[in-house]
Amino acid sequence: MERYAGVKSAERMFDIIELLNQCRGANIGDLSRRSGFSRRAVDRMLISLTKYGYVRRLETDGKYYLTHLVRKLSDGFSEEEWITDVASPILVELCKEITWPCDLATFINDAMYLRDTTRRVSPFSIDWVTVGHRFPMMISATGRVYLSYCPDDEREEILDILRRSSDQFDLLVNKPKYVETFMEETRKQEYGIRCRQHIYDGRTDSLAVPIQNGSRILGTIGIVGIASAITGQELADRYLEKLMAAKNKLELEIKKIKI
Repeated sequence: MERYAGVKSAERMFDIIELLNQCRGANIGDLSRRSGFSRRAVDRMLISLTKYGYVRRLETDGKYYLTHLVRKLSDGFSEEEWITDVASPILVELCKEITWPCDLATFINDAMYLRDTTRRVSPFSIDWVTVGHRFPMMISATGRVYLSYCPDDEREEILDILRRSSDQFDLLVNKPKYVETFMEETRKQEYGIRCRQHIYDGRTDSLAVPIQNGSRILGTIGIVGIASAITGQELADRYLEKLMAAKNKLELEIKKIKI
């Protein structure tokens, strides 16, 4: 009977792992409802899975997520999730150091998208945008950094997509001098800041640096400030050293999991 009970327990854990993979993050209540297991049983399983490193709980949203160790069990773990897995603790640590909200963004289709953020826990947040928020390529700090550091062939593909867009900010792609200038400045400075000439959200300003793995850019890590209190350039002047330290730490962790 004990052996049978052990097998059933293992099966239930795999059910929870499968649900987490499908949900891309869930809390105890979500998992209990979807699995039919009691909240107490789900809590016990999550404690065990966390102990062995297969699951972690994000401070930013209180949900449980799979970690890169699940690659040993499943191939259903996306590149962005690996990045988020190692980045979240680093974002939280950076936010505690500087207090301002910190973001992780990656490129999808025609824009940068927020993949993880500490905006919910920072006392300096004034716009609680959620994971999945879209940032325009031409004017956001994260978009300008990505375009400046991605490979030439990828950049041309992105610019071609933007040329076919009807979005007012994407249309800035038709100003070659504008694009050339911000990419040259970004590479020279090794960071990007939001363009203040073309404002899509006047309440905040931002600073971003690339997350790189060899010649590849995987996304950006950045800091968000309240525009009336601090500019993107002032964020760079005060916090670039700490942001670069977080970037370097993140890139070392990414190398360990061999993305």
